[in-house]
Amino acid sequence: MVQSVLAFFVASNIYIYLKLRLGFAPGAWNLIYICAALIGAVLPFASRAGILGSGRAGEVIFVLSFTWLAIVGLACLGFFILDMGTLGAWIIDAVTGASLRARFFAPRKCVRVTLVVIILTVLYSFYEAWNVRRVDVAVELASPGFGGMERLRIALLTDVHLGGVYTLNRLERAMAIVRDSKPDIFLIGGDLVDGNMDERLREAELLRGSGAKYGAFAVTGNHDFYSGVGQAVEFMKRAGLTVLRDERTEVAGITLIGLDDPVKMGRGFSEEILPEGIDFSRKNKEAIILLKHRPYVIAGTEGKFDLQLSGHTHGGQIWPFIYVASRVNKSVQGLSKHGDSLVYVSNGTGFWGPPMRFFAPPEVTIIDISSSR
Repeated sequence: MVQSVLAFFVASNIYIYLKLRLGFAPGAWNLIYICAALIGAVLPFASRAGILGSGRAGEVIFVLSFTWLAIVGLACLGFFILDMGTLGAWIIDAVTGASLRARFFAPRKCVRVTLVVIILTVLYSFYEAWNVRRVDVAVELASPGFGGMERLRIALLTDVHLGGVYTLNRLERAMAIVRDSKPDIFLIGGDLVDGNMDERLREAELLRGSGAKYGAFAVTGNHDFYSGVGQAVEFMKRAGLTVLRDERTEVAGITLIGLDDPVKMGRGFSEEILPEGIDFSRKNKEAIILLKHRPYVIAGTEGKFDLQLSGHTHGGQIWPFIYVASRVNKSVQGLSKHGDSLVYVSNGTGFWGPPMRFFAPPEVTIIDISSSR
């Protein structure tokens, strides 16, 4: 697997280098690009292997190395689109005798224009990752009510990935949206932690200030386990979150069930099973909300819950990876129906790897649940 990724990365850099040579005369940029490519090829694997250490410096280097990988991917995509346009013009010229290729696809000019578009795309992707937005979702359930309330409001964060370069002011922006929404319940849908959180006191204080009327709850995600589930759960508790680990609780006139990520059992992406002892029975016909990190609907649970809240996919994070995510997950983003149950998949609030998003903006989800009865 590692050899395949490395081979793909090397081939991508060679492809980009050959395209740049069409647009620019030889110069100092040749050596600079080759050095950057060599360093970029080594750092991601050294980081993942732990060679660079597990402290703050190692986390930052990991992010920088994967940012380079993302930039290389976007550059390959841009030049590939250019090549497809050039090929299309060549075919039209051959069939019709036109001169589209000479008029519109002169190599030097096209490479330079494409490079400008790639740079603008990269810059926009940094902006999109920073600009967390509020997403309002209205859900109508066949529940007779929520403890006498006509509406229940939930604020949901998922995939924050605290650690690395996810800065405090990014979290402040997200929590400002949560507070302004005046939620009844505040939920964290996994992958809150992606690094050592022992000294992250200000982040814990921010999360504690959600203002949720009936409390704050969280479940684990796969990265919480990768970071050390013990310290991750301890941080969540310091942040005032009740961590539901294959447990249920009654709150605000609903039943809330929270499941641990299946990575704790060494299971893969599509091997989720329902842990023993999970009770889906209803008391007074109250709504059942299932909080779990991955957006799979576990076989046999369809119709047993009213609404599942998940994340994990990041909405693909950088287009066109949403198409890859959709091959692995039946639900990638937004609201969908599975039998008599609804599933909402958040784009996530943070990012993993590069601090970049492209056509997959981060979100704080505000879910207003009402009764259809």
